Amino acid sequence: MRMLKQTMGFCLVMLYLMPWSMAAEKKEPQRILFIGNSYTGVNQLPNIFKEIVTSAGHAAPVIQASHPGGRTLEQHLGIVASTQKIQEGKWDVVVLQGQSQEASLAEVNEGIRNSFLTSGKSLCEMIRKTSPDARIVWYQTWARHAEYWKNPKADTAIGTSPAEMMTRNQKWYVRLSQENAGSTVARVGEAWAGYYRTHPGKDLHVADNSHPTFAGSYLAGLVLYQTVYQAPAAKIAYRGNLSETAAVELQNAAAALTKP
Repeated sequence: MRMLKQTMGFCLVMLYLMPWSMAAEKKEPQRILFIGNSYTGVNQLPNIFKEIVTSAGHAAPVIQASHPGGRTLEQHLGIVASTQKIQEGKWDVVVLQGQSQEASLAEVNEGIRNSFLTSGKSLCEMIRKTSPDARIVWYQTWARHAEYWKNPKADTAIGTSPAEMMTRNQKWYVRLSQENAGSTVARVGEAWAGYYRTHPGKDLHVADNSHPTFAGSYLAGLVLYQTVYQAPAAKIAYRGNLSETAAVELQNAAAALTKP
């Protein structure tokens, strides 16, 4: 009799938990859209992200992207490839990335600041019309490499150092998140800054001091994975053309964002 009661109790618990487990399964994103520019397109970041997702044991999501080079958030509102993809609807996650200098220039240029914030809001409103439950993720960009400021022609309007530029990026992407409910920041730029602090002499930038190496895109993919799936980026099997040691270093840099 005791065994029968225990068995019945176990079955009741399982029946109670089933709806919750089914709901949790439904929360895993099935359709993800990337809207950005070359920081998304170089090294095909959406593909790197997908490889990370599947190697972590998740089902492969459908991923689409629009990433024409150099475009701002405001310009995406007039790019048919971007607006059409947004209006397809039923997206579970939409990743939005501004032009690499937008956030830093927002600190000192009122026109760019208004464009950055109002266009971000307009994109969110467009997304909500056809994907009301979508999670919107702001892909926080990184600072230029320190070598950039050694050039006398460097544009100091974006800041006078990597630290200053990154502080501005952090501030204005957080502002976008605060002003648009249901959105969050993928702290990619902060992960890059942390990696440079702990790995001096190694590069995430290519020679132009702006765009990412494969390692830089891999780190961006790890941070986006952590943000979208709310799962640790450690022990990811996929590493592309990186050595195991390099991949682990980058995984640790992403994981460091979650530490107090």
